[in-house]
Amino acid sequence: MFCIVAFVVLAIMGIFSATSRQLAGEAFDCVMRRVTFRPCTTGFDEKMKAKILGKVINYSEPVARFLNKYFEALAWVFFLLFLASGIFAVRGLYLFYVTGSCNGLNQAGFCVFDPSGSDNKISTSVSTCNLTPPTLSDLTLKNVNLSSFPVLSPQSKDKIVFIGCYDCDYTRATYPIIMDLAKHYNASVTFLHYPTKETTDYMSKVSYCAYQQDPSKYWAMNDAFFGTDKATMDSSGFVQTTLTNLGYDYGKIQACLNDPATETAVQGQLAQIEKTNFYGTPTIFINGEWFVGPKPYRVYAIKLAGLLYWLK
Repeated sequence: MFCIVAFVVLAIMGIFSATSRQLAGEAFDCVMRRVTFRPCTTGFDEKMKAKILGKVINYSEPVARFLNKYFEALAWVFFLLFLASGIFAVRGLYLFYVTGSCNGLNQAGFCVFDPSGSDNKISTSVSTCNLTPPTLSDLTLKNVNLSSFPVLSPQSKDKIVFIGCYDCDYTRATYPIIMDLAKHYNASVTFLHYPTKETTDYMSKVSYCAYQQDPSKYWAMNDAFFGTDKATMDSSGFVQTTLTNLGYDYGKIQACLNDPATETAVQGQLAQIEKTNFYGTPTIFINGEWFVGPKPYRVYAIKLAGLLYWLK
């Protein structure tokens, strides 16, 4: 088993060293012979054992004697550790590919492939105060009435429910991914705007009024809002200019914004969103399964089309 571990280590070192490449060749020959139950003709294992013991004995004779006595057993220990680490590495790589995290879907633990944890970051909702904060297991669409929210392609088989905020960085990073995904796979998208900051309450009313006046222009408005720099979007007159350029009657929009019935309707929408038990944006449900944080395109696509999504 020592030959296997030595081959892998020396093969990596051989990228930079000709001597290591030669030893890696001997180790490979030894590996092939060991797996076919033949002894190493080069005596590679004994040669490497002698080199290791020669180094160790200069520092500690008792340790050298211990290594000499239990060399084969220790080789098995290192082989098993190597095998286990390889399995966990492959598992982590697979999970990162399909979920965006080495630890599984929506798990925010450290991942060597995403050290910053960017695939699980969210803008936290602070509008409600709970003694027991909601968790992943609490997320649900059960008993949530989505009938008043903007929906694109409602007849599509695949359903995406997107809880986001116009002014939230992670939502803004995810929105174009979701829209590209919906277009490519002909999926339905229902957008639920939830203001994680008090200053974005106004945008919930704008979203509601724009959809009520002309649903066909709503998604172009959304594209404009998410495609514009936040500083520009927050500037005075941006909403009016954008809606007017899209062909909305801004006078009617203004009347809708000032109508007490709009406040009631928007508060009703927010209450429905809170029934999902979400705790930050973006939170996305795809065919009932939830994704918290801005996942890579492939993670959403795999849910819709499987591991070989790029072939569809």
